[in-house]
Amino acid sequence: MSMNESFVESVQTPGALSPEELARTQAMYESMLVQSDAMATLGRIPKSYAEALMDVAEARGQVVQVGMDYHDFVHEAFPALPGLEVYLDSPAINKKKKDEIIVQLLEGKATPLFIDFLRVLNSKDRLGMLRFIGIAYRTIYEERKNRIRVLVESASPLSEEQWKSLTESLVLVLGKRPIIVAKEKPELIGGLVIHAGDKVFDTSVRTQLFTLRNQLLARGTHEIQSRRDRFSHH
Repeated sequence: MSMNESFVESVQTPGALSPEELARTQAMYESMLVQSDAMATLGRIPKSYAEALMDVAEARGQVVQVGMDYHDFVHEAFPALPGLEVYLDSPAINKKKKDEIIVQLLEGKATPLFIDFLRVLNSKDRLGMLRFIGIAYRTIYEERKNRIRVLVESASPLSEEQWKSLTESLVLVLGKRPIIVAKEKPELIGGLVIHAGDKVFDTSVRTQLFTLRNQLLARGTHEIQSRRDRFSHH
């Protein structure tokens, strides 16, 4: 098992995390994905379930609807019904009761495919991986649409004109339509740091100053050594 798969498994141990901690973990995990090779980082188990769901959804022409069902369940139902996520993830609750809750909550409100998928996860004791499978589903969808998530770090918010120019440049460089995730980092001083998969483009003032400092230090060391060499020959 890879490090990333171990990570997913450990944070999804039934009852190990509260909903708040799980949400924070998801945010951290998504940040990892936009700064790395997403498909490699996702791990085998979430990816396998997501691919299976995607394949069936494609065959039924319901890819977008299932994605919306997934988003609504995780980002709307869970916050609106405190305790639901812990209930579904609890090993103390039998599967039949969980199954009844899933059907009761979603029947007539979500596609039968999504409801059946949740019931399959329940039967396999995988409801605790809902968030991560959802991220995998979204990532697979984006890749099949030739899109890529890109993390853009900047010292201050970018203007509309800068966003447009950046998007056009990323399309040319990456050959894919970027889905930009913005993050402000004042410590960059100026410029940008762009993470796209395993590629990093750093034009930040902080890095430029760091590079200049190293060059000056190297030059100073070289000059000191040169003087020493001259004196040693006298």
